[in-house]
Amino acid sequence: MVYLDYAANYPTKKEVLDELVYCETNFIGNYNSTHKLGKKSFDKYLEYNNKIMNILGLDPNIHEIIYTSSATESNNLAIKGIIESYSGTGKKILVSEFEHNSINAALGYIKSSGYDVEFIASNINGVDIDDLRSKMSNSVVLVICSAVDGETGLINNIYAINEVVAEYKNAHLLIDATQAIGKINVNLNQFEMISFTPHKFGGLTGTGVLVKKKSTILTPLFHGGLSNSLYRSGSVPLGLIASIYKSLEIAYNNMENNYIYCKEINKYLLDRLKEIENLKINSFNNPYIVNISISNIKSKDIVEFLSQNDICVSQKSACSIKNTPSKSINVLYKDKKRALESFRISLSDLTLKDEIDELINTIKRYINNGKI
Repeated sequence: MVYLDYAANYPTKKEVLDELVYCETNFIGNYNSTHKLGKKSFDKYLEYNNKIMNILGLDPNIHEIIYTSSATESNNLAIKGIIESYSGTGKKILVSEFEHNSINAALGYIKSSGYDVEFIASNINGVDIDDLRSKMSNSVVLVICSAVDGETGLINNIYAINEVVAEYKNAHLLIDATQAIGKINVNLNQFEMISFTPHKFGGLTGTGVLVKKKSTILTPLFHGGLSNSLYRSGSVPLGLIASIYKSLEIAYNNMENNYIYCKEINKYLLDRLKEIENLKINSFNNPYIVNISISNIKSKDIVEFLSQNDICVSQKSACSIKNTPSKSINVLYKDKKRALESFRISLSDLTLKDEIDELINTIKRYINNGKI
């Protein structure tokens, strides 16, 4: 089996599972319990939380971490939490054209409450900063942008975006960094809210993170008893937090080497793709994601053929609506046909050149069998 869909999910690392088992086995008390084992779990939480803050380079006087079940939950908490907490400051939301369904669906939900949602124009350089600036006003309550587009690997200039938004006192900024954390360096201290999930770099599916400034108030999605955060009720999942710590530690310790390795694999892939006629490269200078279109081949057909031959790639983002044109490709190239023909190959430090060879040979076999 050849797996080339790491942007959808990276297999959980053994060390992460070991940390989870160690924590769940040795810290059995409820974080909120007042007895000795509860205190032991409370102290272990503080230890893990401090380690995570240090790995992410966060100032504990400025930021806090809310541990969630997914990036989807983190995005929903940030969006709905801001809207409910700051409803009196503005009714306009600006969002990039590249966002994940967890953001777009949440925005669709809150539009019924009278909010005006407007897209920020984009081009091959990412979010158009001039367009963002022209649309900003004192009525903007929230701006949303991904650090890295999950379909093309396009890296947005989130620092320039942050500077523009910071000029407006009523505006809050959410950065979805799901395809960035653990892969490229991001200075989290500069941002108000950052969401991500560790299962993209070796953590567990079912874990998520929302980093936010302490000064930012959110209305919780969940209401209940005392927890480690005012913004998410429920028993503290210490083992899952342990897994988040270990996955981040491994990813950050190996980030530079992984990036260099993926650049080499990426170059090898791009060189081999030149052997295929009528092929367009849709992606950019992110070594982890290569998006391509082959003229007159619908992506759903080639992705299915590859799957039948034990090669796993993705038509689009794993959470997007299947068998529809790629939104990102359509935004960037204004070409629906190209968007219908596009699919994503996503790489990691586990990708081998032999796997790239098998991918290329299988695509050639598809073409030569008269499928077009």
